[in-house]
Amino acid sequence: MAPFLSEDTDSTPRMPGKGSKYVDGALIPDVEQHGDNPVAIRLTDEELHSGRTRPETIQQCLKYLHRDGLVVLENAIDEALVDKLYKKIVEDNEIYLSKNFLQYNQGIATKNVSQVPPLTPEWLSRDFYANVHMMRVIENMLGPRPELRFINSNVAVPGATGRQAVHSDVNHRFPEIPFGIVMNIYLQDSDASNGVTEIWCGTHDCYPQEEQQATKESGWIKKEAIQKRAKVKPPVQPKLKKGSICFRDLRLWHAGMPNTSDHHRIMLAIDYFAEWYQCPMTVELPRAMKKEIEEEWNISTKGVKWVDKVDHLNQPFYLNMTQDPSMYIRQTEKGVEDWRARLTGKFEFDRAKVTDQNYWTAE
Repeated sequence: MAPFLSEDTDSTPRMPGKGSKYVDGALIPDVEQHGDNPVAIRLTDEELHSGRTRPETIQQCLKYLHRDGLVVLENAIDEALVDKLYKKIVEDNEIYLSKNFLQYNQGIATKNVSQVPPLTPEWLSRDFYANVHMMRVIENMLGPRPELRFINSNVAVPGATGRQAVHSDVNHRFPEIPFGIVMNIYLQDSDASNGVTEIWCGTHDCYPQEEQQATKESGWIKKEAIQKRAKVKPPVQPKLKKGSICFRDLRLWHAGMPNTSDHHRIMLAIDYFAEWYQCPMTVELPRAMKKEIEEEWNISTKGVKWVDKVDHLNQPFYLNMTQDPSMYIRQTEKGVEDWRARLTGKFEFDRAKVTDQNYWTAE
């Protein structure tokens, strides 16, 4: 594997890549990319196989991640690995759906569940969780040795009839600068037919948190903010290639959409945080992988809890993207336990009904 940028001590002046050029002192990258809402950038086969990301590729990824709050990187993972993991998570899903603590994200009509992927040494591949191309972008966005704090997968089961509300994953008072990035890695070709996520490019920093959030208890977005933003840049359900890595600023608006196909739509969800943010969330990983991860992945494992075995199908959903250790949420058989449930005994989180007041409607 190629070294991270922080490990690359070569001070030789770089010549621009093939096709790139200088204009008024600026390097204008020649990088294969398409789309504008969002932008998808494709690694060359040489980048994929050598493990070396062109500086021009990194520049373009950062440009659009800052501008839109989301950018797509294609051709970063071998398709055989993607197919193998997809098959395993589909097999696991049949078991997971029988769990007593299971809850569908924003109601059963969405058929959308959070499911921990297999995390044994056989399945815990760096190609997914600390992909060298992915991490070069994250290092430049969040700073050196970003902290791995969350691993999950989002499974849209066939037969959905409902959609999610437009929301942000963070509903607390958050910094007005990037502090956390989630990588959604799609394990199959995806589009509107199988429930690719609806995204709202540019919403990661277009409104202050208190102006966009419908209630204190969730990240659902106010109807008036939704309608206003759609006039600037409407939401889209992009077509994404198998193995695509979607870098998404945690502040970005998005919504899960119904999978009307006859196959599961699966995307991994891998969260990295800046060290200065001091996220209190932890993720369990097998102790058998500790040496390899700490010596070869070039990430901070401050947020990793090392265990003998990760019982991935018996892990209720747990989340805390705030800076306050007491603000966690977790699934229980009674419902999602949040700060209100701990205070009052009432489990009200994620039980509101999604209506047309929670998503964009054409005027």
